[in-house]
Amino acid sequence: MNMKINKIQKKLYVMVTMVMIFVFGISFFLNNYLLSNYYLYKMKGKLSYVYDYSKEMNLEDFKINSKSFEDNKNITMLFIKKDNDIESLNENIKNQLAKEKITLSKFWITEEVLQDIENKEYVNKLYYQEKLKSSFLVKFFDKEDTLVVVGTTISHNNDAVQIINQFNVYLIIGSLIVSLILVLIFSKRIISPLEILKDLSKDISNLNFKRVNIKTGDEIEELAESINIMSENLRIAHENLEEKNENLKILISSISHEVKTPLALIKAYSIGIKDGLDDGTYTDVILEQVDSTSKMVDNLLNLSKIERVKVNKTLFNLNVLLNKVLEKYNIILKNSDIKINIDCDCLNQCIVNADKEHIELVLNNLISNAIKYNDGSYINIKINHINKGKISFSIKNKTYRINENNIKKLWEPFYVIEESRNKELSGTGIGLSIVSSILDKNNINYEASLNENEIEFYIEFVKGSFISKSC
Repeated sequence: MNMKINKIQKKLYVMVTMVMIFVFGISFFLNNYLLSNYYLYKMKGKLSYVYDYSKEMNLEDFKINSKSFEDNKNITMLFIKKDNDIESLNENIKNQLAKEKITLSKFWITEEVLQDIENKEYVNKLYYQEKLKSSFLVKFFDKEDTLVVVGTTISHNNDAVQIINQFNVYLIIGSLIVSLILVLIFSKRIISPLEILKDLSKDISNLNFKRVNIKTGDEIEELAESINIMSENLRIAHENLEEKNENLKILISSISHEVKTPLALIKAYSIGIKDGLDDGTYTDVILEQVDSTSKMVDNLLNLSKIERVKVNKTLFNLNVLLNKVLEKYNIILKNSDIKINIDCDCLNQCIVNADKEHIELVLNNLISNAIKYNDGSYINIKINHINKGKISFSIKNKTYRINENNIKKLWEPFYVIEESRNKELSGTGIGLSIVSSILDKNNINYEASLNENEIEFYIEFVKGSFISKSC
């Protein structure tokens, strides 16, 4: 057995030792200072019981019951006829005590005692017998002109107390040795899992997210399970953070590319204009590059703004807002030969509770995405009532550019499908991040799914009680 004592074992041992010493100290104090007095008090109580009982009967009945008192209470009872001669009275009492096999070296009744009996009804006397190492406790009282003597022998317990205290010293020494062994054994069951948890916490602090299997059936097991959960959550958070950092690096690279390219073009075409090489298209190219850069900056600002701005929820008609957004894309849709199919079962009753300005940005991003990543000739949009006071919105289009591996990453900030940064295929990965941030801040459920090369974005709005008069 490993006899190394750690801090907890030391504390347990010191605590057990102090408790045992305290208990022994209390026992020593009680034995030496209170035990004798308590013993005398209990003996006086037996004699007082007989005296109280005597008041309820006459002398003859009391004499008849005296035998049962003697047997039950372990006392001696004498009934002495009063005599004017104090010496004869004392001799008579001693003779009767001798018949009861009680021999006293010191026993004497004085005139003062007899006078006290008449004045106080009873007198308690304690006669110390030196050589016998005992005392004789007596209660004297008068009953129909008869002196009643009720006595009991009290053994002196000084020697017994000394033996008990000596035994307690041996007992506490033995108990301390046993307690040390028990502390070493049982504390190990507590300390071993704690040491495992200590090592685990060090691993977690070093980003080594491990788990431990501790089965103790107590709070230590619950602590271990809590640390396991914390370790797992930290692992997930760390992986997400690393992934976001990686996406951020890609974004910075993308922004650098997106900004560098138009700046280079703007510079080149500006020099061309300065040198008189403009064929009438240079200005249009410069403006196009400025618009492209400005749009990218606007998206970044929108994402930053959404993270800070408070949500201002109002009731509005989702169908009306959708039609308003679609008007912006009429020309683009005609030029791309993409048809919008709208299925709405609520029309003027499509009232939802959300931030209208935010949701307009969501619809803009989803529709522009559906146009940009469309490998078909249609975009299907549905607005329907569903159970539990919700209104669903979904937008679906054909695409071959997304697979199951990246469908779950579309919401992540800075994630882009095409790392090549081909503007015809990919953007900066900010649009859907804006959508995700807005819906999260509005506490709106949403998801993206892919089925047979059809991507669908699904949103559940909370239905409002206001009914619009126009659609």
